[in-house]
Amino acid sequence: MKKIACLLLSVGMFFAVTFSFMTPVKAETTELGTRLKTSNTFYLYKSSEKTLYINGWGDTPNLSNSSASIPWLEWPSGTIQRVVVSEGITSLGNYLLYNVSAGEVILPSTLKRIGKYALSCNNGMTKWELPFGLETIDNYAFYATSAMTEISLPNSLKTIGMRAFAFCTGLKSVEIPPSVTRIDSYAFHRCINLESVEFTSLTQSVEIGLSAFIDCSLLKSVSIPENALCSAESFGYINSTTKVEGFSLRVFYNSTGYTYALANQIPYTLIDEIQIKCGVEYKDGFDESNLNDAKIYTIIPERTQEYVIYTNGECDTYAELYCNGELIAQNDDIDVSNRGFCISAELVEGQEYTLYVRTVKMAAEYTLMMYPKSITSFDVVSGSITASAADGKVRDGVRVYTLNNDMLDGFVFDVGFEDGSIYRMYYTRYIAGEYVSFVDAQKESPFTCGENTAYLMLGENTADYKFKVEHSYEVETIAPTEDEDGYDLFTCISCGDNYKDNYVATTAFSVTGLCVMDEDNFGRHDYNVPYNNAYITVDGRTYDINDDGTFEIHTFENCWAVIHNNYGGNVTLKIDVSNGSYDYGIVTLEPYDLNKDGVVNAKDYALYYKYNYERLGEDYWRFAENYYLLR
Repeated sequence: MKKIACLLLSVGMFFAVTFSFMTPVKAETTELGTRLKTSNTFYLYKSSEKTLYINGWGDTPNLSNSSASIPWLEWPSGTIQRVVVSEGITSLGNYLLYNVSAGEVILPSTLKRIGKYALSCNNGMTKWELPFGLETIDNYAFYATSAMTEISLPNSLKTIGMRAFAFCTGLKSVEIPPSVTRIDSYAFHRCINLESVEFTSLTQSVEIGLSAFIDCSLLKSVSIPENALCSAESFGYINSTTKVEGFSLRVFYNSTGYTYALANQIPYTLIDEIQIKCGVEYKDGFDESNLNDAKIYTIIPERTQEYVIYTNGECDTYAELYCNGELIAQNDDIDVSNRGFCISAELVEGQEYTLYVRTVKMAAEYTLMMYPKSITSFDVVSGSITASAADGKVRDGVRVYTLNNDMLDGFVFDVGFEDGSIYRMYYTRYIAGEYVSFVDAQKESPFTCGENTAYLMLGENTADYKFKVEHSYEVETIAPTEDEDGYDLFTCISCGDNYKDNYVATTAFSVTGLCVMDEDNFGRHDYNVPYNNAYITVDGRTYDINDDGTFEIHTFENCWAVIHNNYGGNVTLKIDVSNGSYDYGIVTLEPYDLNKDGVVNAKDYALYYKYNYERLGEDYWRFAENYYLLR
């Protein structure tokens, strides 16, 4: 029915609409495009490129199968030929790109989840490569994506949801990475051209759901991991009553795959050795039942070169490597801090080697790895460390931050080798015979608040990453003054960055007034000419007089204010705020004693004309005759 629905949606679009009418619901538009619901994600369509951009950061919202929810659901066929999802997007919400048959879909390295139906019914893309870091492919995510012939699943994927790849009728092969722990019911139902299913690691723990690979009639053989859990009709069935003709399994003795083969009367052959390959994690371990036994692995190198074979994990292991029955290398503890083993040896292309791994009576798990010997490059693909400034300790005047391996959990590395191969992996302390270590140069180059560039080393190779320091603020409470509100002053203990908050209004009283020019030396002010050639002091505080002569002073209590006149005598005001704030009224100030000698005469006129004429203006001297000028 889902497949029919996809076809109907494609055929049913029989009328043309312009782009301005394609979006039925008006939404917020920014430079990133139109916002998707209330998320921090947006869509932007560029018709000249026939490209739909999904911009922003975080999770795109879950949509529903309707044109009211999906803006582009009913756009004409061929409108979207390319989709670009920007870095920073972490999830494709349900139905986001449902029935979008773009020939190219670019997904970001930040992607963690592909939601229900998010990429289903795409009939344009043939080869899909999903980014490392993706953890969840949800139910129906790629349902009926019939043009898909190849899918590359990353070694970060954990869950393949119910019917996630059902009716992907063009899919020919799939490789399940060792990180996958769950393949849900009907995940690959009716993938009628699927010929190959390979579990990358035959030691991985994976739960295979009901009818996960049902009706895959061309799938004739599968090797089931030793620690896999098989459900009813997981493999080898067309339907619940009809089996795939010629189907067989390769299983480990006494494993659930072995039990599944017996219960369903499916032909099988036993796997007694695990062949290991470069760059694949083989999770294994010992328990009380096999402490005295050896785990047996085979190696058939694809090229002649030196390899390093080792284990990570809690289990105390040691190993012996044989070729044609001859011991060629062995190792116990890597060092006093690492009880795993590490063997370095030159192996010949096509030659078969046998590796025996044992434990010193320790029931625990380990991960077996193999890589080429020589590391030539080391890069941090993603990962950063964030600390608070308070986490740093001041030593010899420098704020220093403690660096430890736990901070690197979740980092993703690209490690390159001499043979040209590059492997992407999550952080582990020990990689290919070398330890990941911090380059701590804080004394010479201290970390500052904000984003800093820091470095890691793997062998002789260096990689940079971001060390972010967030401000840590100390608070100081500033009490209100006569002129300013009180507040809390927050100051970063590291960089001094500061801001104010939690304001408390001042309770000071306000007294206003107007200073005007004294027109006759007796306080006359018929014209009320504003006078601002003065300033006011109150209890040591200074207030300016505005250009229009107005002033405002503040006080908590009764006081005296002094108006300091630049061109005449000072005036003292008695300020009484017993009844609160008020307007003092007009204050006249004598304007013409420019040399402050107590009289107005020719000297003052000379000073005015020579030094102050342009600043004070021609009209300034108009009342001077009332002061008996030049008498």
